Amino acid sequence: MPAWILLLRIRNFMIPIPWFIIWILPLPLILITSIVGYLARLSGLNNYIFSLLSESWRILMLIMCLHGIEVRVDTDEENILLKFI
Repeated sequence: MPAWILLLRIRNFMIPIPWFIIWILPLPLILITSIVGYLARLSGLNNYIFSLLSESWRILMLIMCLHGIEVRVDTDEENILLKFI
């Protein structure tokens, strides 16, 4: 399930951030780079750059699939919470 909203809390102030914008905007670019990378590797250009391009869809999956992760940082002065919903 993809993460849609990021809740950012600093001390007692909660900020909801639309996380889906962060992974929907680069979606066409990531899909194009993935296709270009696969086509280059099929044509015989087994270069490190084309290998990275063909695996760029993994970056999108990592960004999307953060649902349920909660990161808390509690110190004496600051309380920070990142929660992906």
